[in-house]
Amino acid sequence: MAERYEAGRGDYHYGSSGRRSTSWVSVLIGWLSALGASLILSGIVGGIIGAFVAAGAQNGQGGNATLVGLLITLFVAFLIGGYTAGRLAGRDGTKHGLLVALVALVVTIVLALLGGLLGVSFIGSLRGVTLPGIPENIAQQGLNTSLTLSSVLALLLPFVAGALGGSRGAATGARRP
Repeated sequence: MAERYEAGRGDYHYGSSGRRSTSWVSVLIGWLSALGASLILSGIVGGIIGAFVAAGAQNGQGGNATLVGLLITLFVAFLIGGYTAGRLAGRDGTKHGLLVALVALVVTIVLALLGGLLGVSFIGSLRGVTLPGIPENIAQQGLNTSLTLSSVLALLLPFVAGALGGSRGAATGARRP
């Protein structure tokens, strides 16, 4: 690929079409930022929800609060990751933010497949731990609807948040010296 510099504009263009390429370093750093933010935020949200449940919430409310907390954590974490990718790239922030969420999805699928192929199971090592049960005060149809809706949102929210954060990061990154 031929690289040329346009005087006066301060832009590097790659290839004969004049289109700039994707900054994969920015995408990977954005993904790592989203991963770190999700780890920190999940601890904070887990503590808040734990206090909420310990304060006397009903079983169903604790489960729904956990789902809402997970969705908020995903949204904010990928907003931060998309912003980081867009800011570092300085251009095409929406694309870089979407790629952060796509990299996270691909890594999750690859790790799940590797775990399935290698027979790695964490449930077997949790013999003495009592896992939370299904909330009993929610009807089966309501439970299915709640879980389906939260699953779809958990898949879509990282892409929406990454695109929003990336576009905001690119707008901020374009003004830097």
